[in-house]
Amino acid sequence: MKEFSFVVVFYFITLSLAEFEVPDALVEVFQPQGLRVSIPDQEGIKLFAFHAKVNEEMNGREGGTFSRDITKAKHGRWTFYDPYAKLKIGDTIYYWTYVDYFDGKNKLGYTKDDQEFVVRQLLDKEKSPANPPVKKPEPEIEERLPSGCKASATISKQKKMCKGEEIFNENFENLKPELWNREIKYAGKPDFEFVLYTDRKEILSVNNNELTIRPIFTEQLFGKEFVSYEHELDLGEKCTGIHGTTDCVQKADAFLILPPVASGRVNTKDKWSFKFGKIEIKAKLPKGDWIYPQLFLNPVSEEYGSDYASGQIRVAFLPGNQAMAQQLYGGCVLGPTTAARNYALKVIRKTDGLWSDDYHKFTAVWKPDQITLSVDDQVYGYIEPPRGGFVSDFQNLGLDFEIVERWRNGTSFAPFDKEMYLSIGVGVGGHCFEDRSDGSKPWKNSDPKGQKNFYKASAQWLPTWDNSSVLKVDYVKIWAL
Repeated sequence: MKEFSFVVVFYFITLSLAEFEVPDALVEVFQPQGLRVSIPDQEGIKLFAFHAKVNEEMNGREGGTFSRDITKAKHGRWTFYDPYAKLKIGDTIYYWTYVDYFDGKNKLGYTKDDQEFVVRQLLDKEKSPANPPVKKPEPEIEERLPSGCKASATISKQKKMCKGEEIFNENFENLKPELWNREIKYAGKPDFEFVLYTDRKEILSVNNNELTIRPIFTEQLFGKEFVSYEHELDLGEKCTGIHGTTDCVQKADAFLILPPVASGRVNTKDKWSFKFGKIEIKAKLPKGDWIYPQLFLNPVSEEYGSDYASGQIRVAFLPGNQAMAQQLYGGCVLGPTTAARNYALKVIRKTDGLWSDDYHKFTAVWKPDQITLSVDDQVYGYIEPPRGGFVSDFQNLGLDFEIVERWRNGTSFAPFDKEMYLSIGVGVGGHCFEDRSDGSKPWKNSDPKGQKNFYKASAQWLPTWDNSSVLKVDYVKIWAL
Protein backbone atom coordinates (compact mmCIF):
# COMPACT_ATOMS: atom_id res chain seq x y z
CA MET A 1 0.00 0.00 0.00
CA LYS A 2 1.21 3.49 -0.80
CA GLU A 3 2.86 5.28 2.14
CA PHE A 4 0.85 8.14 3.64
CA SER A 5 1.99 10.73 6.14
CA PHE A 6 0.16 11.02 9.47
CA VAL A 7 -2.04 14.10 9.55
CA VAL A 8 -4.13 15.27 12.48
CA VAL A 9 -7.29 17.08 11.42
CA PHE A 10 -9.46 19.14 13.74
CA TYR A 11 -13.07 20.00 12.89
CA PHE A 12 -15.30 22.42 14.71
CA ILE A 13 -18.37 20.28 15.33
CA THR A 14 -21.60 22.16 15.84
CA LEU A 15 -24.25 20.35 17.87
CA SER A 16 -27.82 20.86 16.83
CA LEU A 17 -31.29 19.50 17.37
CA ALA A 18 -31.67 19.24 13.57
CA GLU A 19 -32.76 15.77 12.47
CA PHE A 20 -29.83 15.00 10.19
CA GLU A 21 -27.62 11.93 10.24
CA VAL A 22 -24.54 11.36 8.15
CA PRO A 23 -25.54 8.74 5.55
CA ASP A 24 -23.94 5.30 5.76
CA ALA A 25 -20.89 5.10 3.54
CA LEU A 26 -20.56 2.70 0.63
CA VAL A 27 -17.04 1.22 0.86
CA GLU A 28 -15.60 -0.41 -2.28
CA VAL A 29 -12.22 -2.12 -2.59
CA PHE A 30 -11.10 -2.85 -6.13
CA GLN A 31 -8.76 -5.31 -7.80
CA PRO A 32 -5.85 -5.06 -8.33
CA GLN A 33 -5.91 -1.77 -6.39
CA GLY A 34 -8.12 1.18 -5.50
CA LEU A 35 -10.37 2.28 -2.64
CA ARG A 36 -13.58 4.25 -3.01
CA VAL A 37 -15.83 5.49 -0.20
CA SER A 38 -18.95 7.50 -0.96
CA ILE A 39 -22.26 8.72 0.41
CA PRO A 40 -25.36 9.69 -1.59
CA ASP A 41 -25.85 13.36 -2.36
CA GLN A 42 -28.65 15.00 -0.39
CA GLU A 43 -29.97 18.54 -0.44
CA GLY A 44 -28.06 20.54 2.15
CA ILE A 45 -24.76 18.61 2.10
CA LYS A 46 -21.88 20.98 1.37
CA LEU A 47 -18.78 18.90 2.22
CA PHE A 48 -17.88 15.25 2.89
CA ALA A 49 -14.70 14.15 4.70
CA PHE A 50 -13.24 10.64 5.05
CA HIS A 51 -10.52 9.59 7.55
CA ALA A 52 -9.30 6.02 7.91
CA LYS A 53 -6.57 3.52 8.80
CA VAL A 54 -6.09 -0.09 7.71
CA ASN A 55 -5.79 -2.78 10.38
CA GLU A 56 -5.25 -0.17 13.09
CA GLU A 57 -7.99 1.48 15.09
CA MET A 58 -8.36 5.25 14.92
CA ASN A 59 -7.26 7.32 17.89
CA GLY A 60 -10.43 9.40 18.14
CA ARG A 61 -10.91 11.83 15.28
CA GLU A 62 -7.37 11.78 13.97
CA GLY A 63 -6.52 12.38 10.36
CA GLY A 64 -5.59 8.78 9.60
CA THR A 65 -3.69 7.19 6.73
CA PHE A 66 -6.45 8.20 4.35
CA SER A 67 -7.57 11.80 4.98
CA ARG A 68 -9.40 14.01 2.52
CA ASP A 69 -12.16 16.63 2.24
CA ILE A 70 -14.49 16.32 -0.76
CA THR A 71 -16.01 19.68 -1.76
CA LYS A 72 -18.20 18.68 -4.71
CA ALA A 73 -20.62 15.85 -5.40
CA LYS A 74 -20.33 14.05 -8.73
CA HIS A 75 -22.89 11.81 -10.37
CA GLY A 76 -25.15 12.00 -7.34
CA ARG A 77 -22.55 11.00 -4.73
CA TRP A 78 -19.85 12.56 -2.53
CA THR A 79 -16.86 10.35 -3.27
CA PHE A 80 -13.37 9.75 -1.82
CA TYR A 81 -11.19 7.73 -4.20
CA ASP A 82 -7.57 6.57 -3.92
CA PRO A 83 -6.48 4.68 -7.06
CA TYR A 84 -3.19 3.54 -5.41
CA ALA A 85 -4.56 1.88 -2.27
CA LYS A 86 -3.78 -1.86 -2.25
CA LEU A 87 -5.88 -3.90 0.15
CA LYS A 88 -6.47 -7.63 0.46
CA ILE A 89 -9.30 -9.83 1.66
CA GLY A 90 -9.39 -9.85 5.45
CA ASP A 91 -8.11 -6.29 5.89
CA THR A 92 -10.15 -4.08 8.22
CA ILE A 93 -10.69 -0.39 7.47
CA TYR A 94 -11.34 1.70 10.59
CA TYR A 95 -12.81 5.07 9.71
CA TRP A 96 -14.96 8.05 10.60
CA THR A 97 -16.82 10.44 8.29
CA TYR A 98 -17.84 14.07 8.53
CA VAL A 99 -20.42 16.20 6.70
CA ASP A 100 -21.05 19.95 6.50
CA TYR A 101 -24.82 20.32 6.28
CA PHE A 102 -26.86 23.47 5.59
CA ASP A 103 -30.34 23.30 7.14
CA GLY A 104 -31.66 26.43 5.42
CA LYS A 105 -30.42 28.80 8.11
CA ASN A 106 -27.08 27.53 9.42
CA LYS A 107 -24.24 25.36 8.23
CA LEU A 108 -23.66 22.65 10.83
CA GLY A 109 -21.07 19.88 11.23
CA TYR A 110 -21.95 16.21 11.78
CA THR A 111 -19.79 13.10 12.24
CA LYS A 112 -20.25 9.35 12.12
CA ASP A 113 -17.59 7.89 14.42
CA ASP A 114 -16.15 4.41 15.09
CA GLN A 115 -16.94 2.85 11.72
CA GLU A 116 -15.23 -0.27 10.38
CA PHE A 117 -15.33 -2.31 7.21
CA VAL A 118 -13.86 -5.79 6.65
CA VAL A 119 -12.74 -6.52 3.09
CA ARG A 120 -14.68 -9.64 2.02
CA GLN A 121 -14.19 -9.33 -1.73
CA LEU A 122 -12.29 -7.36 -4.34
CA LEU A 123 -14.57 -5.72 -6.87
CA ASP A 124 -14.41 -5.06 -10.58
CA LYS A 125 -14.65 -1.26 -10.69
CA GLU A 126 -16.66 -1.23 -13.91
CA LYS A 127 -19.38 -3.38 -12.29
CA SER A 128 -19.54 -1.40 -9.07
CA PRO A 129 -23.04 -0.40 -7.81
CA ALA A 130 -21.79 3.19 -7.80
CA ASN A 131 -21.33 2.90 -11.58
CA PRO A 132 -24.85 2.04 -12.77
CA PRO A 133 -25.30 1.27 -16.49
CA VAL A 134 -25.99 4.34 -18.56
CA LYS A 135 -29.49 4.42 -19.94
CA LYS A 136 -29.94 5.48 -23.51
CA PRO A 137 -32.07 8.62 -23.75
CA GLU A 138 -35.56 8.22 -25.05
CA PRO A 139 -35.90 9.51 -28.62
CA GLU A 140 -37.34 12.99 -28.68
CA ILE A 141 -40.76 13.47 -30.19
CA GLU A 142 -40.41 16.15 -32.82
CA GLU A 143 -42.84 19.01 -32.26
CA ARG A 144 -44.12 21.03 -35.17
CA LEU A 145 -45.59 24.51 -35.05
CA PRO A 146 -48.82 25.53 -36.87
CA SER A 147 -46.69 26.82 -39.75
CA GLY A 148 -45.40 23.28 -40.24
CA CYS A 149 -41.82 24.01 -39.16
CA LYS A 150 -39.91 22.05 -36.51
CA ALA A 151 -40.16 23.66 -33.08
CA SER A 152 -36.97 24.99 -31.53
CA ALA A 153 -36.04 25.29 -27.86
CA THR A 154 -35.93 29.03 -28.55
CA ILE A 155 -38.76 31.21 -27.26
CA SER A 156 -39.32 34.88 -28.03
CA LYS A 157 -41.96 36.90 -26.20
CA GLN A 158 -43.26 33.57 -24.82
CA LYS A 159 -43.80 32.10 -28.30
CA LYS A 160 -41.96 29.10 -29.73
CA MET A 161 -39.73 29.68 -32.74
CA CYS A 162 -38.90 27.51 -35.77
CA LYS A 163 -35.57 25.66 -35.75
CA GLY A 164 -32.80 27.70 -37.36
CA GLU A 165 -35.09 30.69 -37.99
CA GLU A 166 -33.53 34.16 -37.95
CA ILE A 167 -35.58 35.89 -35.27
CA PHE A 168 -33.73 39.21 -34.99
CA ASN A 169 -31.77 41.23 -37.55
CA GLU A 170 -30.71 44.79 -36.76
CA ASN A 171 -28.57 46.57 -39.34
CA PHE A 172 -29.04 50.02 -37.78
CA GLU A 173 -30.54 51.91 -40.66
CA ASN A 174 -32.00 53.90 -37.79
CA LEU A 175 -32.75 53.37 -34.11
CA LYS A 176 -36.31 52.11 -34.27
CA PRO A 177 -38.37 53.46 -31.33
CA GLU A 178 -40.67 50.43 -31.47
CA LEU A 179 -37.64 48.21 -30.78
CA TRP A 180 -35.07 50.22 -28.84
CA ASN A 181 -35.22 52.21 -25.60
CA ARG A 182 -32.71 55.03 -25.20
CA GLU A 183 -31.57 55.13 -21.58
CA ILE A 184 -31.58 58.49 -19.79
CA LYS A 185 -30.57 57.88 -16.20
CA TYR A 186 -27.75 57.80 -13.68
CA ALA A 187 -25.84 54.52 -13.36
CA GLY A 188 -26.15 52.57 -10.14
CA LYS A 189 -26.25 49.01 -8.82
CA PRO A 190 -24.72 46.55 -9.38
CA ASP A 191 -21.79 47.99 -11.40
CA PHE A 192 -21.83 51.57 -10.04
CA GLU A 193 -20.14 52.80 -13.21
CA PHE A 194 -19.15 56.49 -13.16
CA VAL A 195 -21.63 57.39 -15.85
CA LEU A 196 -24.66 59.48 -16.67
CA TYR A 197 -26.51 57.80 -19.56
CA THR A 198 -28.00 60.23 -22.06
CA ASP A 199 -29.22 60.25 -25.65
CA ARG A 200 -27.34 63.42 -26.64
CA LYS A 201 -26.48 63.16 -30.33
CA GLU A 202 -22.78 63.80 -29.75
CA ILE A 203 -22.77 60.63 -27.64
CA LEU A 204 -25.41 58.31 -29.14
CA SER A 205 -26.12 58.22 -32.86
CA VAL A 206 -26.71 56.04 -35.91
CA ASN A 207 -24.49 56.87 -38.87
CA ASN A 208 -23.75 54.94 -42.06
CA ASN A 209 -25.71 51.93 -40.82
CA GLU A 210 -23.79 51.75 -37.55
CA LEU A 211 -24.77 52.37 -33.95
CA THR A 212 -22.14 54.66 -32.46
CA ILE A 213 -21.67 55.38 -28.74
CA ARG A 214 -18.93 57.75 -27.64
CA PRO A 215 -18.40 58.52 -23.91
CA ILE A 216 -17.27 62.06 -23.11
CA PHE A 217 -16.19 64.06 -20.07
CA THR A 218 -19.38 65.36 -18.41
CA GLU A 219 -17.90 68.83 -18.09
CA GLN A 220 -17.76 69.07 -21.88
CA LEU A 221 -21.55 69.22 -21.68
CA PHE A 222 -22.11 71.36 -18.57
CA GLY A 223 -18.95 73.35 -17.96
CA LYS A 224 -15.76 73.14 -15.93
CA GLU A 225 -16.04 71.75 -12.38
CA PHE A 226 -19.78 71.21 -12.83
CA VAL A 227 -19.70 67.74 -11.28
CA SER A 228 -18.15 68.81 -7.97
CA TYR A 229 -19.66 72.11 -6.78
CA GLU A 230 -23.11 71.55 -5.24
CA HIS A 231 -24.78 71.44 -8.63
CA GLU A 232 -27.97 69.44 -8.94
CA LEU A 233 -28.92 67.75 -12.17
CA ASP A 234 -32.53 66.58 -12.53
CA LEU A 235 -33.14 64.51 -15.66
CA GLY A 236 -36.83 65.34 -15.51
CA GLU A 237 -39.67 63.52 -17.25
CA LYS A 238 -37.32 62.03 -19.85
CA CYS A 239 -35.59 59.97 -17.17
CA THR A 240 -35.99 56.26 -17.87
CA GLY A 241 -35.12 55.26 -14.31
CA ILE A 242 -37.32 55.31 -11.21
CA HIS A 243 -38.55 58.86 -10.71
CA GLY A 244 -37.93 60.40 -7.32
CA THR A 245 -34.73 58.37 -6.81
CA THR A 246 -31.04 58.84 -7.60
CA ASP A 247 -31.79 57.19 -10.95
CA CYS A 248 -33.19 60.56 -12.06
CA VAL A 249 -31.81 63.32 -9.84
CA GLN A 250 -28.47 63.75 -8.09
CA LYS A 251 -26.64 66.61 -6.38
CA ALA A 252 -22.94 67.12 -5.81
CA ASP A 253 -22.28 67.32 -2.08
CA ALA A 254 -18.85 67.01 -0.43
CA PHE A 255 -17.20 63.79 -1.72
CA LEU A 256 -20.40 62.71 -3.49
CA ILE A 257 -19.99 64.22 -6.93
CA LEU A 258 -21.97 63.92 -10.14
CA PRO A 259 -20.80 61.28 -12.64
CA PRO A 260 -17.66 62.53 -14.40
CA VAL A 261 -18.58 60.74 -17.67
CA ALA A 262 -21.61 60.99 -19.94
CA SER A 263 -22.26 57.97 -22.13
CA GLY A 264 -25.03 56.15 -23.97
CA ARG A 265 -26.92 52.87 -23.77
CA VAL A 266 -29.90 51.34 -25.55
CA ASN A 267 -31.94 48.23 -24.77
CA THR A 268 -34.92 46.22 -25.97
CA LYS A 269 -36.54 45.68 -22.56
CA ASP A 270 -40.34 45.24 -22.77
CA LYS A 271 -40.06 45.49 -26.58
CA TRP A 272 -38.16 42.37 -27.62
CA SER A 273 -36.67 39.45 -25.71
CA PHE A 274 -35.84 35.77 -26.17
CA LYS A 275 -34.74 32.61 -24.38
CA PHE A 276 -32.10 30.35 -25.95
CA GLY A 277 -30.61 31.01 -29.35
CA LYS A 278 -27.49 32.09 -31.20
CA ILE A 279 -26.59 35.78 -30.96
CA GLU A 280 -23.98 37.35 -33.21
CA ILE A 281 -22.74 40.93 -32.90
CA LYS A 282 -20.24 42.52 -35.27
CA ALA A 283 -18.61 45.51 -33.61
CA LYS A 284 -15.47 47.55 -33.08
CA LEU A 285 -14.80 47.94 -29.37
CA PRO A 286 -13.68 51.21 -27.74
CA LYS A 287 -10.17 52.15 -26.65
CA GLY A 288 -9.24 54.36 -23.70
CA ASP A 289 -8.50 53.78 -20.03
CA TRP A 290 -11.38 52.36 -17.96
CA ILE A 291 -13.85 52.28 -20.89
CA TYR A 292 -15.67 49.03 -21.61
CA PRO A 293 -18.37 47.88 -24.07
CA GLN A 294 -21.72 46.60 -22.79
CA LEU A 295 -22.81 43.87 -25.20
CA PHE A 296 -25.04 42.10 -22.73
CA LEU A 297 -28.21 40.06 -22.30
CA ASN A 298 -30.17 41.02 -19.17
CA PRO A 299 -33.16 39.23 -17.59
CA VAL A 300 -36.58 40.66 -18.39
CA SER A 301 -38.30 39.90 -15.09
CA GLU A 302 -35.49 39.35 -12.53
CA GLU A 303 -37.52 36.46 -11.08
CA TYR A 304 -34.50 35.24 -9.13
CA GLY A 305 -33.67 38.65 -7.66
CA SER A 306 -31.79 41.84 -8.47
CA ASP A 307 -28.08 42.72 -8.55
CA TYR A 308 -27.22 39.89 -10.97
CA ALA A 309 -29.02 37.23 -8.91
CA SER A 310 -31.05 36.71 -12.11
CA GLY A 311 -27.83 36.55 -14.15
CA GLN A 312 -26.31 38.41 -17.07
CA ILE A 313 -24.81 37.00 -20.29
CA ARG A 314 -21.86 38.96 -21.66
CA VAL A 315 -21.45 38.44 -25.37
CA ALA A 316 -18.21 40.44 -25.20
CA PHE A 317 -16.36 42.46 -22.58
CA LEU A 318 -13.01 44.21 -23.05
CA PRO A 319 -11.23 46.83 -20.94
CA GLY A 320 -10.18 49.75 -23.13
CA ASN A 321 -6.83 50.14 -21.39
CA GLN A 322 -3.83 49.49 -23.63
CA ALA A 323 -2.36 47.07 -21.10
CA MET A 324 -5.57 45.05 -20.80
CA ALA A 325 -7.07 45.02 -24.30
CA GLN A 326 -5.37 41.81 -25.43
CA GLN A 327 -7.74 39.74 -23.28
CA LEU A 328 -11.33 39.43 -24.46
CA TYR A 329 -13.94 38.11 -22.04
CA GLY A 330 -17.36 36.57 -22.48
CA GLY A 331 -19.71 34.49 -20.40
CA CYS A 332 -22.03 34.74 -17.44
CA VAL A 333 -22.29 36.89 -14.33
CA LEU A 334 -24.02 35.25 -11.35
CA GLY A 335 -23.85 37.96 -8.70
CA PRO A 336 -22.16 41.20 -7.60
CA THR A 337 -19.24 39.61 -5.73
CA THR A 338 -15.85 39.35 -7.41
CA ALA A 339 -16.11 35.56 -7.39
CA ALA A 340 -19.63 35.54 -8.89
CA ARG A 341 -18.56 38.02 -11.58
CA ASN A 342 -15.60 35.88 -12.67
CA TYR A 343 -16.88 32.35 -11.99
CA ALA A 344 -18.37 31.78 -15.46
CA LEU A 345 -16.34 34.21 -17.59
CA LYS A 346 -14.07 32.83 -20.30
CA VAL A 347 -11.13 34.60 -21.88
CA ILE A 348 -9.17 34.52 -25.12
CA ARG A 349 -5.85 36.32 -25.54
CA LYS A 350 -4.75 38.09 -28.71
CA THR A 351 -1.01 38.03 -29.36
CA ASP A 352 -0.86 40.29 -32.41
CA GLY A 353 -2.32 43.63 -31.38
CA LEU A 354 -5.47 44.52 -29.44
CA TRP A 355 -9.04 43.26 -29.74
CA SER A 356 -10.09 46.88 -30.12
CA ASP A 357 -7.94 47.48 -33.21
CA ASP A 358 -10.56 46.25 -35.68
CA TYR A 359 -14.08 44.91 -36.13
CA HIS A 360 -14.80 41.41 -34.84
CA LYS A 361 -17.74 39.03 -34.82
CA PHE A 362 -18.72 38.08 -31.26
CA THR A 363 -21.00 35.07 -30.81
CA ALA A 364 -22.78 33.33 -27.96
CA VAL A 365 -24.83 30.16 -28.48
CA TRP A 366 -27.22 29.93 -25.53
CA LYS A 367 -28.71 26.47 -25.06
CA PRO A 368 -30.89 25.12 -22.20
CA ASP A 369 -27.83 23.52 -20.59
CA GLN A 370 -24.78 25.26 -22.07
CA ILE A 371 -23.40 28.51 -23.46
CA THR A 372 -20.68 28.45 -26.13
CA LEU A 373 -18.58 31.56 -26.78
CA SER A 374 -16.64 32.39 -29.91
CA VAL A 375 -15.00 35.31 -31.69
CA ASP A 376 -14.58 35.35 -35.47
CA ASP A 377 -15.86 31.73 -35.45
CA GLN A 378 -13.12 30.60 -33.05
CA VAL A 379 -14.62 28.92 -29.96
CA TYR A 380 -12.91 29.94 -26.73
CA GLY A 381 -15.23 28.85 -23.96
CA TYR A 382 -18.06 26.62 -22.79
CA ILE A 383 -20.20 27.29 -19.72
CA GLU A 384 -22.17 24.49 -18.09
CA PRO A 385 -23.69 24.30 -14.60
CA PRO A 386 -22.19 21.92 -12.03
CA ARG A 387 -24.22 18.88 -11.00
CA GLY A 388 -26.99 20.26 -8.82
CA GLY A 389 -26.94 23.60 -10.67
CA PHE A 390 -25.09 26.81 -9.86
CA VAL A 391 -26.87 26.87 -6.49
CA SER A 392 -24.72 23.91 -5.40
CA ASP A 393 -21.61 26.10 -5.67
CA PHE A 394 -22.90 29.13 -3.75
CA GLN A 395 -19.90 29.15 -1.41
CA ASN A 396 -17.40 29.47 -4.27
CA LEU A 397 -19.57 32.25 -5.69
CA GLY A 398 -19.32 34.17 -2.40
CA LEU A 399 -23.11 34.56 -2.29
CA ASP A 400 -25.59 34.09 0.54
CA PHE A 401 -27.40 30.77 0.26
CA GLU A 402 -30.76 32.48 0.80
CA ILE A 403 -30.20 34.50 -2.38
CA VAL A 404 -29.27 31.65 -4.71
CA GLU A 405 -31.82 29.24 -3.19
CA ARG A 406 -34.37 30.80 -5.57
CA TRP A 407 -32.48 29.16 -8.44
CA ARG A 408 -33.89 25.82 -7.29
CA ASN A 409 -37.26 27.00 -8.59
CA GLY A 410 -35.89 26.89 -12.13
CA THR A 411 -33.99 24.37 -14.24
CA SER A 412 -30.46 23.10 -13.61
CA PHE A 413 -29.23 26.07 -15.71
CA ALA A 414 -31.00 28.69 -13.57
CA PRO A 415 -30.77 31.66 -13.57
CA PHE A 416 -30.09 31.37 -17.32
CA ASP A 417 -33.47 29.82 -18.11
CA LYS A 418 -35.61 32.96 -18.48
CA GLU A 419 -36.12 35.39 -21.34
CA MET A 420 -33.52 38.12 -21.71
CA TYR A 421 -33.33 41.40 -23.59
CA LEU A 422 -30.47 43.10 -25.43
CA SER A 423 -28.45 45.89 -23.88
CA ILE A 424 -25.81 47.79 -25.85
CA GLY A 425 -23.82 50.61 -24.35
CA VAL A 426 -20.51 51.91 -23.06
CA GLY A 427 -19.61 51.95 -19.38
CA VAL A 428 -16.69 53.62 -17.64
CA GLY A 429 -15.11 52.67 -14.31
CA GLY A 430 -17.06 51.22 -11.41
CA HIS A 431 -17.12 47.67 -10.15
CA CYS A 432 -16.43 46.00 -13.50
CA PHE A 433 -12.75 46.57 -12.72
CA GLU A 434 -11.17 44.70 -9.82
CA ASP A 435 -8.96 46.60 -7.40
CA ARG A 436 -5.26 46.51 -8.31
CA SER A 437 -2.28 46.46 -5.97
CA ASP A 438 0.05 48.24 -8.41
CA GLY A 439 -1.70 51.60 -7.98
CA SER A 440 -2.67 51.85 -11.65
CA LYS A 441 -6.40 51.95 -10.82
CA PRO A 442 -7.23 55.35 -9.28
CA TRP A 443 -10.17 54.19 -7.12
CA LYS A 444 -11.22 51.31 -4.88
CA ASN A 445 -14.56 49.63 -5.30
CA SER A 446 -15.31 49.65 -1.58
CA ASP A 447 -14.48 53.35 -1.17
CA PRO A 448 -17.50 55.71 -1.19
CA LYS A 449 -15.11 58.36 -2.55
CA GLY A 450 -14.29 56.13 -5.53
CA GLN A 451 -16.09 58.28 -8.12
CA LYS A 452 -14.43 61.45 -6.84
CA ASN A 453 -10.99 59.82 -6.83
CA PHE A 454 -11.57 58.72 -10.42
CA TYR A 455 -12.52 62.28 -11.36
CA LYS A 456 -9.46 63.70 -9.60
CA ALA A 457 -7.26 61.35 -11.63
CA SER A 458 -8.70 62.54 -14.96
CA ALA A 459 -5.32 63.96 -15.95
CA GLN A 460 -4.09 60.36 -16.08
CA TRP A 461 -6.89 58.63 -17.99
CA LEU A 462 -8.57 61.33 -20.10
CA PRO A 463 -5.53 61.83 -22.40
CA THR A 464 -5.87 58.16 -23.45
CA TRP A 465 -9.30 58.90 -24.97
CA ASP A 466 -9.38 59.85 -28.64
CA ASN A 467 -11.33 59.17 -31.83
CA SER A 468 -11.00 55.43 -31.20
CA SER A 469 -12.78 55.73 -27.84
CA VAL A 470 -16.08 54.75 -29.37
CA LEU A 471 -18.20 51.63 -29.70
CA LYS A 472 -19.32 50.93 -33.26
CA VAL A 473 -21.90 48.19 -33.83
CA ASP A 474 -22.36 47.04 -37.41
CA TYR A 475 -25.17 44.54 -36.80
CA VAL A 476 -26.90 42.26 -34.32
CA LYS A 477 -28.38 38.96 -35.51
CA ILE A 478 -30.11 36.22 -33.54
CA TRP A 479 -31.20 32.77 -34.68
CA ALA A 480 -33.36 30.12 -33.05
CA LEU A 481 -31.52 26.94 -32.10
